[in-house]
Amino acid sequence: MKVWLFRLLFGAAVLGVIGSAVWNNIATNRLIEQATGTDPAAQVQALQQMAQRDDFFDLIQSRRTPARLRVAEGVERLNSPDAVKIALAMLRDPEPKVRDRFLDALRKIGGNHLEALAEGLKNGDSKVKNGTIQVMSELGLKCLPVALKAFEDSGARDAAGEVLTRFGSASVPGLLKLLRNTQDEGLQLSAISVLGRIGDRRAVDAILPFLKLPPEKRRVVLTALASIADPRTESVLIKALRSPDEDPDARAQAALGLGQMATPGALRALRAGLEDPNLIVADACVSGFQRAGTKALGMLQDALQSQNAATRRRAVLALGVLNDAQAVVMLTRALNDPDATVRRTAADALGTTGHPNAIPALIAALAHPDGGVARNATRSLVKIGAPAIPALIIQLRSPNPTVAYFAAHALSQIPEAEPALLQAAENPATQRYALVALKERASYAAKPLFERAARSEDPVMRQIAESALQQLSQ
Repeated sequence: MKVWLFRLLFGAAVLGVIGSAVWNNIATNRLIEQATGTDPAAQVQALQQMAQRDDFFDLIQSRRTPARLRVAEGVERLNSPDAVKIALAMLRDPEPKVRDRFLDALRKIGGNHLEALAEGLKNGDSKVKNGTIQVMSELGLKCLPVALKAFEDSGARDAAGEVLTRFGSASVPGLLKLLRNTQDEGLQLSAISVLGRIGDRRAVDAILPFLKLPPEKRRVVLTALASIADPRTESVLIKALRSPDEDPDARAQAALGLGQMATPGALRALRAGLEDPNLIVADACVSGFQRAGTKALGMLQDALQSQNAATRRRAVLALGVLNDAQAVVMLTRALNDPDATVRRTAADALGTTGHPNAIPALIAALAHPDGGVARNATRSLVKIGAPAIPALIIQLRSPNPTVAYFAAHALSQIPEAEPALLQAAENPATQRYALVALKERASYAAKPLFERAARSEDPVMRQIAESALQQLSQ
């Protein structure tokens, strides 16, 4: 009897569990159907319930794309912190159009529930975090207080810092207040970093005391000061640049800041830095000079006289970004530097300037005895492009076949050169290398010229033409 009763009770319990599971499954399916359905009132009520479940994202993901898109409409109708929570989670959706639709929903309702929106800044998923940054940035300065609050949370700090950086100078007072009031060193350094990225000079006085930190932390401070580039910090950055005890990356940042200042003292420090044994620092001085622009010409002229070939090469690299006639003159002289690397770098740099005054020097360099210089000059003429076409066309008749070929090779890569090449292919003096260039371009417009040249008595011309026609027929 007891056995029979036990079995009866056990069976009832099993049936109860099964029944409960079935009922819960039915209820869950009904909830999902309502949340993704077309009945506005039912959808809002269902989404309110779903937001309390940890598995709501997975439940919505079980439906097709159109149904998931309908959830965004319900989120906009619900317009509550729970709605923001759902929309943030849906930024993880694998479908870009679904993510974009929920970004739109957040733009519409996020401004009404900023604290809920800011929760996305601490989300571990990069799509959620980046979407939150984007929406908060677009909503504007009304998000500033919650972004500052989120910045105090280490889990949201990086993303909140990005929002504050985008708000620019408006973020500075709040960040300075944080810097004054907190004893959290991590928060202090993060605030200094963001202030540096914003670049507002109001932050300088608040940042300077933190130079007393150890070198591994002082690099954050020096980087911030370098980014702000206030002339008041010139001596600080010069000292950092010259100090081998500082972190190399911090010294490199100091070089960039000095280049932004471009004061006489800063430029002298960069000139000395070109000789630094640490390559990271020396190369950063090149970037510093590039930031300084034409103010750097005098110091770069001095650097070109250095006994150190690496220093001369760095000076050439710095000159290459200056679209300036004097820089072209200096680079032209460097084409005959005793060091091959310097010469070849100068040939490249002349093209990087983009200055039309570089064209004669580069044309002459096509005949340079250093083949590397000639090849780099060819590449530079391509960079300059259309302005170089007339001078290159003339070189197609050069008695030096190497020069003529380099000219043809350059013309083949300049899109605007085709009409001039077609005309040059009609001229016996320039025909051969004009056809070479047209062949390299795979020019269909030149097909009649290739067909005519294929009947030429000149075997070289026939070979060029036949090869071109075969290429065009493939």
